[in-house]
Amino acid sequence: MEINKEINKKASAAFFEQELNKASQEENQAQEKFNRFAISRIAVFVAIIGNIVILNKTGSLVWLGSLVLLIVLFFVLMKKQQTAKRERNFQRNIQTVNEDELERLSFKFKRTDTGIHYQEKNHGYATDLDIFGEYSLYRLLNRTRTAEGSKKLASWLKNHALLDEVLMRQEASENFKKYPGIIQNWEATALLHEHAAQQVGAFRAWSSEKLPDELSFSLKWRFWPVITLAIGILALAGLIPGWVVTLSLVWHALIIRRFLATVQSIANRTTALGFTLLAYSELLENAEIAPYNSRWWNERKALIKGSGKALKQAGSLFEKLDYRNNIFFSLFVGIPTLWDLHCLAGLEKWKQAHQAHLNSWLEVLADTEAMNSLAGHAFANPEYTVPQVTWDNGVNIEAKAMGHPLIPEEKRISNDFVMNGMGQTILVTGSNMSGKSTFLRTIGLNIVLAQAGAVVSASKFACSPVRVFSSMRTQDSLEENTSSFYAELKRLRQLLEMADEADQSPVFYLLDEILKGTNSADRHRGAEALIRQLHPKRSAGLVSTHDLELGEWGATENYVQNFHFRSDVENGQLHFDYKLHHGICRSFNASELMKMMGIDIGPEKETV
Repeated sequence: MEINKEINKKASAAFFEQELNKASQEENQAQEKFNRFAISRIAVFVAIIGNIVILNKTGSLVWLGSLVLLIVLFFVLMKKQQTAKRERNFQRNIQTVNEDELERLSFKFKRTDTGIHYQEKNHGYATDLDIFGEYSLYRLLNRTRTAEGSKKLASWLKNHALLDEVLMRQEASENFKKYPGIIQNWEATALLHEHAAQQVGAFRAWSSEKLPDELSFSLKWRFWPVITLAIGILALAGLIPGWVVTLSLVWHALIIRRFLATVQSIANRTTALGFTLLAYSELLENAEIAPYNSRWWNERKALIKGSGKALKQAGSLFEKLDYRNNIFFSLFVGIPTLWDLHCLAGLEKWKQAHQAHLNSWLEVLADTEAMNSLAGHAFANPEYTVPQVTWDNGVNIEAKAMGHPLIPEEKRISNDFVMNGMGQTILVTGSNMSGKSTFLRTIGLNIVLAQAGAVVSASKFACSPVRVFSSMRTQDSLEENTSSFYAELKRLRQLLEMADEADQSPVFYLLDEILKGTNSADRHRGAEALIRQLHPKRSAGLVSTHDLELGEWGATENYVQNFHFRSDVENGQLHFDYKLHHGICRSFNASELMKMMGIDIGPEKETV
């Protein structure tokens, strides 16, 4: 079994290496094409200059025809050079993606996005379980390249899905996983657009705004340039005086002034948005032709028909509206053609036709990127398992060979774990550094993954829908003038309130060294009272502690089980096996650790 896992792991690494090398070769070929077209363009440009000189001397129609052909050839070569440049950059992006994947296999994260801006102060588990941060679950999974996708992945990790959605995501992830090339092409395509990661909140807000009726009616003036053109022709023919043309252009300026505030407001909020929408349009066009066939995907594919083309149109209009920022364009094109009004009219027409579908398109784009992350994670870790998430009104968790998903495989120690029934508490005792906190996070992270629809770090994993809650890293707050002990009490009150919510899934709690900010007697009484109070509620979970008396008390209660992690001292060295054992821990290492650090604690006192 272990040999098969290792083979699978090497297979994913081999794929990334193969794609990296292949992309490197194709980048070189594209660069050679780019260079050839660049040299050819220079040669044609020189030929055009020479042709103009000869044409100027001879006036021959032959040279005129030659000049026209050379100009056409120049633009054809420019187009081909742009295509070669895009292909070169695409292959560079494919290399970036595969380098990222190879580093991720070693738990090294190249991308700077830590997701920490998605952290919520009073979230049930995100801070304690390292959902976001420098070394986090978000960084392990994240294969998104747009702001919409990043936000959606963060939401999936912070909020457990309903059971039916979990099952559909699992099916979709397995389906997406079969096409790792498509997942990588999506990332590489998004990276071609430097504005892909830009927020589109301004676009959402604009799409729901209504243009004032008087301005909407006045958009008809955008056709006035036709009248101005007719006036210009008549003036050239000497049929009317030239000042009439000037008067008509002044009218153009007055019309633009009427719309200036509205156009300026849109332009200020949507700077460079056109490029972002063009990126989104290309991604959605790729999504429309994707070969996926899961139920989850089919529901979304039906919502994005024609979305790529529509967003490309909107992006092009916003891009054209940005031309107004060029003073020369405004003077020689903008005012004579009433450019702003034409762009504004086009955007209003687009809004009327597509606004109702916009949110659905952006949601599907975000969902696709989040699913790419789950499927990419599954492909990179073929030894992980698809968890069995089934409905149960209690708290039921069964795991075999369950390991921490953020610990490298060669260092990861796996454990089996079973918890069945509501109102149960497992007390985990153990010495310092023996693995209690890591084990609590191991369970929590795998449940978060399972309820997001992802694979988990275990050979077998089953659970019922639960709401994960943790209290492991409570800190004092100068801003709120609270101590760490009071912060922990507030946290435990939040747990009790959650456990009373009858219309929600049961709470699965992970409490690490609770009430550590008070004396041992109060800590023991408080912990015992909390566990008793949680027993009849819709909850179950684990509590880690150094308090052996709490373990002794738990042994007398039928709703409490004792487990422990042990440490052994051999020849002055501490040894940990990081394995979960039944019963209460009988070996502690605080004194040995202090001795190892040079603290002389003196001889042990004899008990009378």
